[in-house]
Amino acid sequence: MTFVIVVGWVIFTLIVVKLLYSVSRFIYSVYLIAALGHSLDLRRYGPWAVVTGATDGLGEAYARKLASLGMNIVLIDQSHSKLQEVAYEIKREYRTVHIRTIAVDFTEGQSIYPLLRFELANLPSGVGLLINIIGMDVSLDPSAELTPDDKIQKIINCNIMAMTRLTNMLLPGMIQKQRGIIINVGPLRGTDFSNLTNTSESYNLVYGATKAFVEKFSRDLAAECRQDGIIIQSTMPKMFAMNISALKTMPFLCVHTPDAYVEANLLTLGMEFTATAYWIYNILVLTKKWKKNKKIITYFRFVIHIKRNINNI
Repeated sequence: MTFVIVVGWVIFTLIVVKLLYSVSRFIYSVYLIAALGHSLDLRRYGPWAVVTGATDGLGEAYARKLASLGMNIVLIDQSHSKLQEVAYEIKREYRTVHIRTIAVDFTEGQSIYPLLRFELANLPSGVGLLINIIGMDVSLDPSAELTPDDKIQKIINCNIMAMTRLTNMLLPGMIQKQRGIIINVGPLRGTDFSNLTNTSESYNLVYGATKAFVEKFSRDLAAECRQDGIIIQSTMPKMFAMNISALKTMPFLCVHTPDAYVEANLLTLGMEFTATAYWIYNILVLTKKWKKNKKIITYFRFVIHIKRNINNI
């Protein structure tokens, strides 16, 4: 029994140290990185950044922020008119920045990639930063006339193939230069679908599975490219203040602007592999870790209690 108590105290100490480390990283990433000037200079990774899903929300916020840092931007999305509008607005604000646009529908599959390869291969000095944001959320997709097979294929094309093919297209150039950054954006909403009630909602299961692929793919890619000077990050935003009716009932602290998220996320590059970035989500993650570790602590407190009762008999 004494051995169990010793092991319990060792584990308890390790848990406390781990939590203190997590708290210190939180304070550093939220408050100290910018103040101490420790954030990365993204321009040294290459003059061009490629941003998918760039016409609104998080994609547009990334594009604007990178342009403010002096990086040239390739905007990729489905709507040609929206791309031109965003490019014009960015160019008007940051006149020295070069903007290129590529209009493609990532749900179409293989047919779009020859055009993307041609356009991206002709960028002077290559691409230093790739931000994979494009994703098909079936709850927001109006394509009700699609067959089930077609809809599933489009989800896979957009949520898995797009990120994989673009990464495969641009990563060799980054490895050759021994520098580059790839940010893969995970779910824009939760993936708890335990209360599904009909067939149409079951497509959310496919959505959740494809978005889970983002973190697994990013983690394995990071391990593979660790020696090549490439930074890989999987980031997991939750909710943004956008024109979505479902967000109107969310608590204020759980809904933030894309600009605020991007500002926080870029500070974590090179420090965190899986980034929640925004401060409120860092707190939620720490809380979740504490609840998980609290179960272990409760178990060993129970063991100590039993030991004392035995001694008193």
